[in-house]
Order: sequence, then C-alpha cells, then structure tokens
Amino acid sequence: MKTFQGYYSYETPDHIEGADVTVTNKRIEIHLKDAHGNPRVVLWYWENIVKGEERPGGCVLHHAGLPLQTLIVPSGEFATLADVQLQKKRRVFPTAWVTFITTGVIIIGLILAAFFWIVPWMAGKAANALPVEYEVSMGEEAYKSLIKEYKILPKQTEQVNAFYKQMGLSSPYPITITVVDYDQTNAFAVPGGHIVVFSGLLKRMKQPEELAALLAHESSHINLRHTTRSLMQSLGTFTMVSLVFGDVTGIGAVLVENASSLKHLEYSRSLEKEADMNGLRMLQEKGIPGNGYVLLFNTLGESGGGAPSEWLSSHPDLGRRSEYVQEKLISPAPSFPATLKSAWEQIRAGLK
Repeated sequence: MKTFQGYYSYETPDHIEGADVTVTNKRIEIHLKDAHGNPRVVLWYWENIVKGEERPGGCVLHHAGLPLQTLIVPSGEFATLADVQLQKKRRVFPTAWVTFITTGVIIIGLILAAFFWIVPWMAGKAANALPVEYEVSMGEEAYKSLIKEYKILPKQTEQVNAFYKQMGLSSPYPITITVVDYDQTNAFAVPGGHIVVFSGLLKRMKQPEELAALLAHESSHINLRHTTRSLMQSLGTFTMVSLVFGDVTGIGAVLVENASSLKHLEYSRSLEKEADMNGLRMLQEKGIPGNGYVLLFNTLGESGGGAPSEWLSSHPDLGRRSEYVQEKLISPAPSFPATLKSAWEQIRAGLK
C-alpha cells in the first residue's frame, strides 16, 4: 500500500489541506491533521468516488453527494491506480442500471439542493417572524425542560452573571447565564436569552479574557437569532408547514419537545464567523481586549485530546477562526478591566 501526497478540500475549493493519500482495492484513505496537529482520517469508498477534470500528471477526484469534497493528487501513478479502480466500479453494473442509478442520484441531489437552500431561507423567515417577547417566552420553556438534566452550581452561576453584567454588553434579550456541574468543555445558547456553561469549560480556562470571549460569542448567537434560526432549520419540515399556514405558535411546543437538541446544535461556518465578529466588536467597544477568543480557541484545542468536548465538536476550524479574529484585533490592546479580573478570581476560587 503506497502513500501519495495530495490536497483535500471540504465544502469550499478555497480551503485546501495537504494530505497523505493511500489506496486500497476498497477505498482511498486521506490522512489529515487539524489546526493543532492531531491526526484524522477521511475514508472514501470507490463506489462513492467520481472522476473530476483531467489534469496532466495527476488526477482530480470528487466524493459523490453534498457537501462537496475534492481530492487532488499530482501523481501519474496514482491516476493510473484510480482509473483501474474506477473501471472496476463501472463494470459492476450493466449500462441500463448505471443510467437508472445516475438518474436517481441526480434527482435526489436536486431535492437535497432545494432542501438545503429553501429550509435555511424558511428558517430565517420563521426566526424573524417571532416577536422578541414570544422568543423569550418560548426559550424560557425550553430552558426549564432542558435544565432538569443538570445540577446547577448556584454560587458559580451568580458569579458568572455578575461577571457578564460588569462587561456591560447590550442586548434586546434578558441574557442569563447558568453554570452546571458537568465535566465537559461545552457551552450553548437557548433562544431568548439563556446561556448554559459547563463547569468543565470554566475549569480549563486560564485567563479571564476567555470567559469574556465565550459570553460575547454565545450572547451574539442569541442577539443575532442564530440559535432560533438553526433550530428552525433542524425542524425544517415543521417550520415550513407552520409558515405556509401562517401559524408560528406551534413552533414553541416543538422547541420544548426538542430542547435537548440545543446542547448539540451546530451552526454553519458563516454563522460562527458572524457571532465571532459581533462578539469581538462588542468587547472592543467596551474596552475589553478581544484576544480572549484566541486564548479560548487554544484551550478548546488542547481539550480536544482529553475530556469530551461538545463545544469543540460543533465549532470546527478553530485555527482559521483564530486567524480572522487576530486580523481584527485592536493594537495596542486595551488592558483587561480590573473589576472583571477580580470577578474572575472569585469564579476560579469557587471552582477549586
């Protein structure tokens, strides 16, 4: 089994990673490393691989379906091996079956493409259609349903809320933080104003700037209605039906029933960047240094190889996010407010 040097891209062709590529009769193994040097492997099976544009001295391969995945290997030997395997795949099915399956794949692809375009648009419409007061009420019910799973830490909850209040960030929502006793590096936002922070994440933070960045980021998800929009997208079919019939009141009941999904809720890269940039802007407007984002990403990256990290698994590309945050940092950076540093020391003392 020979190893080749290649380039792998996921979703967008402008984000390319170097990769070690090995070939077997069953699959291609793409060996990558994340921003912190941790290894990961992407497996492509030949039945799901299609050939891309011709390239002298190498080849371009794509993985069928969405999101778009591309592999470029500048090696004639690899191109020959790939052609042999792809020819085997084509000989498996008679031409009629190939045509039938290809047509089915195209139809399914069109349906999925429509779904991925229409549902986010409908989710945005649903989120924007909700009055703030209804969103707060809806989120309160979801929070009550969700928080039953955890043990609340009253002292740390009070201290972190005091920390947030001293940050002085404005919001149309009544932002309230709850600290729960759970050894995971996780935090998540609930529509309408609640933020839940796991004690495992607080314990792994080293600087108060990290907590400021985390709270600015999660409150941005709430202020920009990302949480509501993403949840509406995950409940896409129900949302579309509700909007077609002009009734959004039932969305709240579905949200309460699916409240546990909030802790695993994933945002798109564009929403993550928008929350990062909005949170950074709010911090810098209040004279709070924004380098806490970089420190927080480093902490999350370090925890990826240790304790379970829900926050890390649903917030990819920490290295890239650190880069675009650093591009927007004010220089010279303001000093961290003494009142927040004092509040942070109290939080840390209570967690020991």
